[in-house]
Amino acid sequence: MKNNNKASSRHSLAMNMRSARTLGGWSQEDLGLKCGLKRTYIGALERGEINPGIDNLDRIAQAIGVPGHVLLQTPTDAYSRMFVVLKGHAEQA
Repeated sequence: MKNNNKASSRHSLAMNMRSARTLGGWSQEDLGLKCGLKRTYIGALERGEINPGIDNLDRIAQAIGVPGHVLLQTPTDAYSRMFVVLKGHAEQA
């Protein structure tokens, strides 16, 4: 990551997206398809190389099933919310 500030929103987004993908059992391509974005864009976000536009943040959050602000929370705060949503979907399937 370019920014070494571990408390940054960019770092939180990267970590939360990776956690959500893992919980959902998705690849970067799977998540990209769910939200209409390219796999390379998803990867660049997860590596903290780029910042998303607000509309893309909303698309990613909607695909994951959480409000956009959750993806910007510290990973420890966001994880429990994502866990409930994503594991709940998996159990219903």
